[in-house]
Amino acid sequence: MVGKSRNILAISILLIAVAITSIAAFGQATEPIQLAANTTPQTVSKPPAELAPSAAALQARIDAQQQEINRLTTLVEKLQTTLQPIASAQPVWPNGSVGYLPPAGTLSGSPAPVPAPEPAATTSSTPRELLPDIGHIGAELGFFVGGATNPYKDNNGFATGGFIDLPWKNVPAGKLSYEIMIGLQRSTTTQTSTSGVNVLVNTALNNYLVAAGVESLPTLTNYLAGPLPALSQTVQERAKVMTVAPFELKYTITKLGRFRPYGVVGLGAYVWIGSESNVGSFNANTALGSLANLAVGSSTLGNTLSALLQGSQIGGLAPTSPELAARGVPHGQGNLLFGAQVGGGFEFRVTPKLSWGADFRRNQVEGTNASFNTFAFKQGLHW
Repeated sequence: MVGKSRNILAISILLIAVAITSIAAFGQATEPIQLAANTTPQTVSKPPAELAPSAAALQARIDAQQQEINRLTTLVEKLQTTLQPIASAQPVWPNGSVGYLPPAGTLSGSPAPVPAPEPAATTSSTPRELLPDIGHIGAELGFFVGGATNPYKDNNGFATGGFIDLPWKNVPAGKLSYEIMIGLQRSTTTQTSTSGVNVLVNTALNNYLVAAGVESLPTLTNYLAGPLPALSQTVQERAKVMTVAPFELKYTITKLGRFRPYGVVGLGAYVWIGSESNVGSFNANTALGSLANLAVGSSTLGNTLSALLQGSQIGGLAPTSPELAARGVPHGQGNLLFGAQVGGGFEFRVTPKLSWGADFRRNQVEGTNASFNTFAFKQGLHW
């Protein structure tokens, strides 16, 4: 109780003091109050133009930003062009999702178009197409037909073939080319031949006839040479020559316009194949006369010998077997020879892609009587 009394007393004294102070203040005369000097510096306000920029200042900032964006866009496109030269040929347009500020002079409008960069030049790694890129390259493909003197003293014959001419380099007054030529020729010649097989057949036949008492022992010459023809029989030699010249150099004079003479030299390989046919000179029935009717198995002696010894001889000795001849199997003898070729001719350009001309070649082949000449007319196709 004592504590509560003390608190009430203190609060009452405080209220009385406040009341007295208020009454004293109202009772005093009103006088101006002198405040101490304020030492805090006054705050300087910014100009209104800086707090709220004008439309012209805002537009200038927008223009500067747009120019910087355009410059960066151009740099990015140049970088893409460098990395992808083929794709750079097409104009590169910015993505529609990217926003742009309006260009200078307009408040709302589309951004100014950026010019597309020029297509990049073709790099060395890009393959070149021959004809679309170069066009007429000076190559030639042609064929020839004409006559030829044949090796081994055969008669003149027929020759034909083809060639391809590829340009190599330009030289004074013309060009130097690489040429590949393949030719084939054939001839038929009447020759004289002696068959060793016929000599052996005559020996066996004379032994049989003497032992059978059909004839008396002939002289040694007739014993070997008759009754069948064995010495100096006439045969038809059918010969073929194939020429393959895989490496030839050709010099053509081009400064004379459409008329273009040329010279050629190179190496060649030659295949000769031949056979001798005695069909026109050998007949066992005629040679044996009355003896041709002697029975040999199911046939007569003359017919049997003609079937075995008449035909296209291999090596001038004997024909192929009747079974192979009936099937048409090729036969003959041949050889592969090496040699060189030298010659020349001319071409006349009828059009830029067509020419006519003549060609002469001397073929110097290894071996005796193996060389020969060809003379032919030619047609060329140029590209």
